Amino acid sequence: MAAAVASTTGLIGMWNGTRDGKEEGYVDWTSGKTNVNNPKEVKIEVQDIRTLNPQPTFETDGYGLVTHESSLTPEQFLAGATPEGKALIEDVYFKEVAELVKKVTGSQDVLPYVFRIRQNNMRPGTFSTEKLSHTALPVAHVDRDDVTGEDGMRELLSDRAEELLKKGVRYAQVNVWRTIGEPIQRWPLCFINHRDVPNWTYATHMARVFPKNDPRVAIRGEKSHDSVLKHDPNYKYHYASALDVNEALVFSSFDSDIKKVIPHGAFWDDSSLEDAPIRRSIEVRCWVVFE
Repeated sequence: MAAAVASTTGLIGMWNGTRDGKEEGYVDWTSGKTNVNNPKEVKIEVQDIRTLNPQPTFETDGYGLVTHESSLTPEQFLAGATPEGKALIEDVYFKEVAELVKKVTGSQDVLPYVFRIRQNNMRPGTFSTEKLSHTALPVAHVDRDDVTGEDGMRELLSDRAEELLKKGVRYAQVNVWRTIGEPIQRWPLCFINHRDVPNWTYATHMARVFPKNDPRVAIRGEKSHDSVLKHDPNYKYHYASALDVNEALVFSSFDSDIKKVIPHGAFWDDSSLEDAPIRRSIEVRCWVVFE
């Protein structure tokens, strides 16, 4: 593994308003029509988690870097688009992820439910809304907010969700993100820490984008809108340099405790070499209940 660095600089996309002045956006995935402006390219300085003392942890911050080996090979991960590969990941790797998330979060109520394999070789300046499709997203976001979080719980857990919501227990979507085959050298994952932002909420700092004819429904289920992060000068940015194959990032991509949810997104690292290989990663999303 390469030596840790104190920090790097780069770019990440954030909410940049709409063309018609409306507070909410829309994207029609069939026609390509949208009222959403191209993402704001925010220049950032990103601190390396490895050099921080103390390091962020899931318990204290909602995100952290952990050691984790998988029994699957890079070829088996990359075969996830095939029926056989998908079945293998959902059988073998989901079990590995569930055990990891139980250990990291302290909850025994963990349900992995979907995975994403992404390959990203974009260049800065290509953050246009029309080019984002459903590949790697170099735009800071949370996977769900207070509305779509409740909807997701109801969709997956049915009657039990209503009981949990009435009781007011904490619940979250926890992601496990790792590289495939080689250390991350391009488009690493950035965590946006909002601890120093007064009164940060989904309502105040996330913008909603409503999809039409969304092809992602078959993968992630129904979701009324996506949530894109609005810029704030008080954000702090963290990443793990050269994330290795036996490491993983575990984080709350949605959390009913807003202090623990962590906006995130791939960012362009200015220190990436011109010949750095394409970034390949796999992310598994789990519902976690903290009763």
